[in-house]
Amino acid sequence: MREYKEDILPFYQYLVVPTIIDLKSEDKVDALKELAQTLCRTLKIRKQKPVIEEMLKREEAASTFIGQGLAIPTTRGSIKDDFAIIVGRSIKGINYDAARGALAHLVVLVMSKEADDNRHIELRSEIASFFKSEIIKERLLADSNPVDIVDLVASYKKGTTRIIVPEPKSTAKTRKKSAHPVIASALSLLKELKAEAIVFLADAVEENDFLDAIRTKKKVIIVTSDKSRFEKDDKRFTDLIQAPPFPTSRTGQIKIGILLAISRTLIKKTDKVVCVSGSSTIGVFDTVIALDVEKEFQFFLSATRTILPPDVKPEVLERVLGLASEIAVEGREGKPMGTIFVVGDTNSVNVYVRQLIINPFRGYSEAERNILDPGLDETIKEFSSIDGAFIITGDGIVLSAGSYLRPPADADDISGLPSGFGARHAAAAGITTCSNALAITVSESTGMVSIFKNGSIMLSLAKPVTRSKSSIKLQDGLSIDH
Repeated sequence: MREYKEDILPFYQYLVVPTIIDLKSEDKVDALKELAQTLCRTLKIRKQKPVIEEMLKREEAASTFIGQGLAIPTTRGSIKDDFAIIVGRSIKGINYDAARGALAHLVVLVMSKEADDNRHIELRSEIASFFKSEIIKERLLADSNPVDIVDLVASYKKGTTRIIVPEPKSTAKTRKKSAHPVIASALSLLKELKAEAIVFLADAVEENDFLDAIRTKKKVIIVTSDKSRFEKDDKRFTDLIQAPPFPTSRTGQIKIGILLAISRTLIKKTDKVVCVSGSSTIGVFDTVIALDVEKEFQFFLSATRTILPPDVKPEVLERVLGLASEIAVEGREGKPMGTIFVVGDTNSVNVYVRQLIINPFRGYSEAERNILDPGLDETIKEFSSIDGAFIITGDGIVLSAGSYLRPPADADDISGLPSGFGARHAAAAGITTCSNALAITVSESTGMVSIFKNGSIMLSLAKPVTRSKSSIKLQDGLSIDH
């Protein structure tokens, strides 16, 4: 069952102004002051200067621009609740001093009562997930009409947010009707096979009404690249998993979903599982697959009972895999990028690490180096252009970038690697042979994202040639294309 902290609410419940604020200034400092002053007036904070100075001081220390037109500045103040949030927008854009001249169009100011902690990171992560959604940005930036954020959240979770030309009623009716027979068939198969869980790859559909058709006492697992679509306390499912935002085939979706579910121990090696997937282009569930985990994923489980090293949190794997996928798809400045993330068992790993450059993460607090904080995304992507690896602890603290991996000679045997893999993959295989870490690589030449453990490739995710084509490859060479 899911476990959530009881002392933090969904971000929209901390909104002190329900509607979005249209910012007049196109200058970063002026726009931030404008938003902070509105927040202080609403909260009846008389001494605005300390609040603004704290915000600008933090901004000077580290930019709060996290990419895709979104910035999440923070400050502190004497407030009743733990947090207070206000949202501003600039359709034209704010010069935020970001890399490559990127403009900020949405600014979410978060005021906290206490010092920054893990709750702060969790809140910022939820905010980033929601406002980075293309559907939400489309709705907020389409025009200058007032938008109630709370209403927007509610409509988003119902799948009624997107601004589109209405489809013919007959088409919409057919599309909605077609989903439920697939779900009914999946539930029937779940019962017939006495399977332990049913997994829905939810990115295939825009609306969440499919949850209403689920009638089972078995475990219901939702896998999605956008967790903000769902209420975390929704009783219609038991577990919610963050998937990487990587376009892939139906079978590919299932393999990633099962891998992450195994990493969270939501699924055991002896379980039978029913999976439901589909195409986001069509917008329906159209595929049902029954799996015997031990038989289908024997390689995942052959070396160890669990995929994750004991010190690695599942959400850290999910976040690193998501960043690796974004780097593979987006590159940097239009150019493909390659990098390595080494996660976990850092005491063993650091024995075989030498810095190629001065460590850019040295001297910063752990809170500022936590990979779960969306404010670090752009920094990670920027440093991915540096040769070498990122070394990350199991709880998500980035120890270094530009790190040269030097595994011992007896761990440097790459005979087991598929042909065409180069030095980056050999280093990843080597470091996971002499430690209990995971390594995730992004291939500069192909965009393939690979996960290494115990010197071998657990899973490789190939960058799609087009938006509708992708493949998943396993150690045995199996490739599934659509």
